[in-house]
Amino acid sequence: MSTSSGSRASYHHGSLRQALVDGAHQLLVENGEAGFSLNNLARRLGVSTAAPYRHFADRDALLATVAEQGYAKLDTALRSAAGGSAEPAEQLLQMGVAYLSFATENPALFGIMFRPRPDGENEADTAPFEVLVDVVGSAQLAGCLRGDVPPRILARTIWATVHGLSSIVLAGGLATLKLDDTPQQLAMDTLRTFLREEPRPDR
Repeated sequence: MSTSSGSRASYHHGSLRQALVDGAHQLLVENGEAGFSLNNLARRLGVSTAAPYRHFADRDALLATVAEQGYAKLDTALRSAAGGSAEPAEQLLQMGVAYLSFATENPALFGIMFRPRPDGENEADTAPFEVLVDVVGSAQLAGCLRGDVPPRILARTIWATVHGLSSIVLAGGLATLKLDDTPQQLAMDTLRTFLREEPRPDR
């Protein structure tokens, strides 16, 4: 919501910080990362151009917080998907669908989440991956996935595969690959290539 140049919006200290994060996300949706600046954000919120710097050191610090909240949302989505079934194989399939759906429903946020981070990753970044590691471990114990690979390594391969598929979908590459299935069906078909047809316990 725009404001006149002669007015200033009033925020409590904590609410301005979250307003900056929410406003940054909205500007990214509208203009992309190249069109995002703290000055534009301040004008959007009706605060002084100095106000964002009271909460964030610079543009990258704000975008890092946007990314952190994105990872928290992805973590919630994956946990919800896994919680819909007691079967590890089905949990894995539904998590793949949830991951791709998150990417296609939040393309701007998804892009910011996986941009290079000057300060490196933090715990919020890795939380969704840990959900996958747990499900992969359960699927291995159930005999749904090969058991001769450490769960973290197998989870990393699965994550990279679904992330790559999501990137292709976001880039409009399905037509190039001559794939007619829905993205969600593609996610399930892709993950089924990791699953054993007949689950068996690995010893």
